[in-house]
Amino acid sequence: MVKRAATTLVAVAMGATALATAPAFADTVVPTPSPTPSPTVGHNFLKPHTPSHSTGHNSHKPYTPHPSIVSVDVDPNVVVVSKGRSTQVTARVTAKDVKSVDIDLWGSRSHGDHGGDHWFGNEKGGHNDGPKFDRASRSFSFDWSDRAGTYRVHVEAIGLDGKKYTADRAFTVKREEWHAPRPSGPKATRIAGFDATPEPVRKGRALTLKGKLQVAQCWGDWYYDGWNNLSGRHGGDRYCSDSHNYWNDWHWLGSQNVKVYFQSSGSHKWQYVDTIKTDGDGDFATKVRAYRSGTWAVRFAAGHGLKGSEATDYVKVVRH
Repeated sequence: MVKRAATTLVAVAMGATALATAPAFADTVVPTPSPTPSPTVGHNFLKPHTPSHSTGHNSHKPYTPHPSIVSVDVDPNVVVVSKGRSTQVTARVTAKDVKSVDIDLWGSRSHGDHGGDHWFGNEKGGHNDGPKFDRASRSFSFDWSDRAGTYRVHVEAIGLDGKKYTADRAFTVKREEWHAPRPSGPKATRIAGFDATPEPVRKGRALTLKGKLQVAQCWGDWYYDGWNNLSGRHGGDRYCSDSHNYWNDWHWLGSQNVKVYFQSSGSHKWQYVDTIKTDGDGDFATKVRAYRSGTWAVRFAAGHGLKGSEATDYVKVVRH
């Protein structure tokens, strides 16, 4: 019994050994990959890096022009002119994306004072295009002859897109005010264009004396309408100017007596010759005989609120 039991144990042991050393004929087992863990709160989820397909500066879009007149400045904005002097005003323009700028003066003096054209370059090419700013200026002179009032600088620009753009800036012209005081005393008169002809003249031949009697209508900007109007109106006529603080702007003086005198050479005494009357236009003329060389004179006597006046002309008398 003991042997049989030992044999059985040996057989069992040998069977186990045979099983351990027997070749394996089962299918190959493929390992199952571990699942990718899902992101959870408290963990950073990193996306895979995607390569950029940017081509650098070649991706920059070309600049699209936006033309405009950025600013129009006038210096000075109030122009003050005085007698005998001129004052200059300058217009300065800044424009964006334009090909040309035209600066004109509109106002009391003129309408469309052209000549202020400024031309600029065309649009640039390349990937670095951007706004193109240009500046232009034009100056204008004003003096006492220009009317006071409001003027305008008118600007026209042609954009890079071919369209026209406009802008205006107003400024004021003023006069340095000065008024001549009302004149005192009678109004001035004058004898204009007095002439004795022919010169020289043969002894005993006739001389023609002619001229025009006139009366002043202006003193400064005081205006006197008509020869017998002795009450002037301040600023009553556009021909009267503050700068003329003396009698001026002459008007004919008709139906007035003018006396003729003669003074021979070497004498100091005037001889009365004749009295003539001016016509409706203030003209007068008469004929006299010439026997000696000397000076002929015509005189208008003062009176009725008018100053007297005279004119002279020397005539040589020849024998042959």
